[in-house]
Amino acid sequence: MRNFVLSLVALTLIVGCEEWDNTTSTNVNLSDVTIECIGETTISNNTSGNKPFTKHTYLCRGYIGGFKGDCAIRVLHENFIVHENHNLTIAGEKLPFEFTFAPEWEYLDQPNLNFIIEVLNSEDMSLCSTTIVVTKHPEKTSMEIVDIPFVEYSLWGTACEWQLPQLNNNVIIVNSDEELARYIQSTSGESYPSVDFDKYTMIIAHGYNLNGIAEKRINSLQRVSNNELALNIEIYSTLADVIEPWNFVILVDKLDKLYNINLNVDTRDVIN
Repeated sequence: MRNFVLSLVALTLIVGCEEWDNTTSTNVNLSDVTIECIGETTISNNTSGNKPFTKHTYLCRGYIGGFKGDCAIRVLHENFIVHENHNLTIAGEKLPFEFTFAPEWEYLDQPNLNFIIEVLNSEDMSLCSTTIVVTKHPEKTSMEIVDIPFVEYSLWGTACEWQLPQLNNNVIIVNSDEELARYIQSTSGESYPSVDFDKYTMIIAHGYNLNGIAEKRINSLQRVSNNELALNIEIYSTLADVIEPWNFVILVDKLDKLYNINLNVDTRDVIN
């Protein structure tokens, strides 16, 4: 059982919501919302005669902005509430949120689920919502591990910079110019190297190291099952007491389907 599997949802959305005519919210929005399956537990209910089923534990995280006051985030599936409520107090800035939920309902033991993430004000009025497609842990099948060739993509030599979510050990899949534009900014308006997304899929891995970084590199990208890839990287830390961000951006031949990507970060201290 994998404890932490990144469920690729390819639906990391930035969703704007209409303005509300009150003093506590203006242009409420959710951004970089992801849900991933982080655990599975077998539930047996012999008293009712039902067959065992798998309960899935999910991690939901993202950002909310454009709001002032108390609000709550809840999760729904087919108009049924599966998690209520994750409470927040926001002062208008872009605020990260993160919570887990584990609905113990047999009918949710499905390969794919659509969850609605909804923001409510203190009067239970819906301010904003978005739908996220989530995949449960795939059944792992034995197969030969295959190295996948890739090339690194860089903004070096341009006035552009990456603007990535403030998440650690996170993976983003990009399959269009519109998606890529969300993660790059340029104060001068300079363009960045183009990508032929008809031929390639972009994989962005990013996070931060609790100490300085002396060296970082990608060891390999591998297909480890029919539905799963593994991106293996190494980071060598210095003794500097500073949090340092890192990222790797690679291009691979267009992926033929939705894969789960395990990001394996091997952090080592530099030996003098």
